[in-house]
Amino acid sequence: MNYDHLYECILDVYKIYEISAFPVNYFEIIRQHGFKIVKYSDLGHAKKEACRKLSEDACIVENTLFYESNAHPRRISFSIAHELGHEFLNTDDEDEADEFASHFLAPRILIHKYNCRNADQIHDAFGLSYAASNRALASYREWYRNVSYRTPRQPSKPELQLEKIFFPEKNEIICQPDDDPEDPEFDMVDKYNYILRVLKAGLDVPAEFKKDVQRYRRMGLI
Repeated sequence: MNYDHLYECILDVYKIYEISAFPVNYFEIIRQHGFKIVKYSDLGHAKKEACRKLSEDACIVENTLFYESNAHPRRISFSIAHELGHEFLNTDDEDEADEFASHFLAPRILIHKYNCRNADQIHDAFGLSYAASNRALASYREWYRNVSYRTPRQPSKPELQLEKIFFPEKNEIICQPDDDPEDPEFDMVDKYNYILRVLKAGLDVPAEFKKDVQRYRRMGLI
């Protein structure tokens, strides 16, 4: 899997939906994304069985999230994050959606910054199940080894930007949505709002933002 692309997507979601605390409020993301939320238990027999054939845990059909509310809350969180992975990565691949869910709910750089050294600490800090916490711990250790072998020895740019959401630099300048895109402090939210304004005005998006437009469209954000 292309982890740089994965974290570009995760960073976009964190910025656009203003995620700044754990555990992630996945239901709020679903609502802001414009989806309805329906429990399996509220469905008729035929509709419920149709959803269960897609997934025992959760599925998204025609802008509605259906989910099994009787499952453990931490399983629900992973299942819904998995469905968001399908949506935001624009993929049908189940493994890729699982990877999205794991990294989205517990970004490896933040496992590092919160100094989590075992599965119990990840479980408590990020709200993962113990099984998911153990998998995240093994993945974090691999992530740390990979970072150690890089030159320079640092995470990817999207990961570093994600870190700043939770560990902002002192005296950091916060940009306003109407800032000039040529300004070096023009950030991800500014870019997203700028692109929305340009598209709504019926104007051409500058060439340097074309890839961002494509990514936001794949994610269903514009």
